[in-house]
Parts: sequence; C-alpha cells; structure tokens
Amino acid sequence: MRFFALGLLAGLMLPVTVSAGGEEPALDRQEIIQLVRGKTTDCRKEKDQSMCFNYFARDGSIKRLMQEDGTRRDGAWFVDDQDRLCILWTRKLRPWCFFVYEKDDEIYHLVSKDKHIATIFTFEDGNTKGL
Repeated sequence: MRFFALGLLAGLMLPVTVSAGGEEPALDRQEIIQLVRGKTTDCRKEKDQSMCFNYFARDGSIKRLMQEDGTRRDGAWFVDDQDRLCILWTRKLRPWCFFVYEKDDEIYHLVSKDKHIATIFTFEDGNTKGL
C-alpha cells in the first residue's frame, strides 16, 4: 500500500500542460516530425498577432519570413526528449521549445510554459515561399 501511495503521489507531481493546450494531449515526437518536416507553414505569433512563414527543412534547418516587414531569420529545429518542437535561432544560446496541440480544423497551437505562443494554420510540402 505504501508503494502504491508513493506512486500515486509521484504521478500527481508530473508536469501537465493542459491550461494553454486544452484537454487534448500534445503531439508526440513522430507526429511532430511528420507534421513539419519538409514543409512550409503559415503561422501567427500570438504576442503581437504578426504573421509569418516558416520552412522546416528535412536537414533540420529552419527559415522564417515575417509577412509584414520581410524580416528573415534562420536556425535549426528538432524535437527534444520531452516531445517538444524546439527552434534554435542563429546567434541564440538556448532553443525555444513548444508542446504542439492540434485544435479544430487542423490548426495547431505551440505552447511554452503553459502559454500559447504561436498558431500554425497551414502546411505546404516543400519550400513553397522560397525561404
């Protein structure tokens, strides 16, 4: 009984990212890779509602174009051991990692530290925007 109680307590202490993601579970490693690898996405940064395109290359590189002002950024993408989509922008020391949640109508929320950071609306095979 003592071990059962300890196991139950340990289970209750596991981090859960439900508030920003909703009731559904986050995508796992393979689902994330299948979703973005080799694809261009149409996305929105929630902080300022700015729109962007990202190209997640098969070699692990990423390129971003902000739609309003044409600002470009590049870096690397990967999925970490916590099943989070991570982006390490060039000249940054740490990656930014997100749990990915599928919402209605195949829209995806990227969530970091229980905060909805970005939304991905569409996926196109290849580097369709010439990033």
